Amino acid sequence: PPMVSELLREAFELDSRLVRTLKLLLFKPGALAVEFSNNRRASYVSPIRLYLFVSILFFFFLSLGTEFDSAQDTERPQVQVQVDEVEDADPSTLLSLLDESRARRAEEILGRSDNSITRLILLQIANDLEPQSSDAPDPALSFLLGEAVDILYEPGSVARQFMDNLGAGMLVMLPVYALLLKLFYPFRKRFYVENLVFSTHLHTFIYLVFMLQMLLSIPSGVAWLDSGLDLAETACTLWLFVYHYLALKRYFGGGRLVTLFKFGGLITLYLVLLMPTAFLLLLAVVVAQV
Repeated sequence: PPMVSELLREAFELDSRLVRTLKLLLFKPGALAVEFSNNRRASYVSPIRLYLFVSILFFFFLSLGTEFDSAQDTERPQVQVQVDEVEDADPSTLLSLLDESRARRAEEILGRSDNSITRLILLQIANDLEPQSSDAPDPALSFLLGEAVDILYEPGSVARQFMDNLGAGMLVMLPVYALLLKLFYPFRKRFYVENLVFSTHLHTFIYLVFMLQMLLSIPSGVAWLDSGLDLAETACTLWLFVYHYLALKRYFGGGRLVTLFKFGGLITLYLVLLMPTAFLLLLAVVVAQV
């Protein structure tokens, strides 16, 4: 039937476009962005579609890793430490500064085994608190202590919420990086939209490498194989930097030393801007828990 043949044709075309797209993305840094700038985009998967698919896949794998780590620790991480200096701490001031729900959580943490790291941290906090001089507790202190109790009670929930917000935060970094490209290459005949395509392809590649590193980090139980996997992880990290440099060189042109200088400046500024983004994400997680 015509409908079935049309669906098969579109599926085949999508598959062939995906193969061509990944071939350039993985093995020719910057070439895919050049193709789009030269108006040969019909043969490739759109940058934003590819980015969304790969980023969703990446954060799915990342969430699986977070769940696995949380399950491994259960809710009771244990370490063997010396506790003489905090064992006699009086938690009454701490408990008085918490609301009823968090006070119950704090009491449960304090009731854990003697070598529980979360119990020791909470005892240290209680030991450092000074008795309150007034009946009205300091609201800022109560807020911070409540957040600390929530994190100690269930560390995995904070990590999961951070992962939920991280995807949106990284999406914001796409246009930010494109602006940085305009700053470092103001005289190149590249429109902002072209820089945005380059940024999208670069971040897509980064996600793919990160997923590969997650797979390589899974222990095999064989010492020599694990050592080889560790070396492969390191090689992936180094290749990210080399790939980034080569992509800039192919897409914008310029001499090797000039490209290297601009590459270093781009990385530095990007990381500087990434840190407040990460802070805002953590703040959003904290506010969401209030």
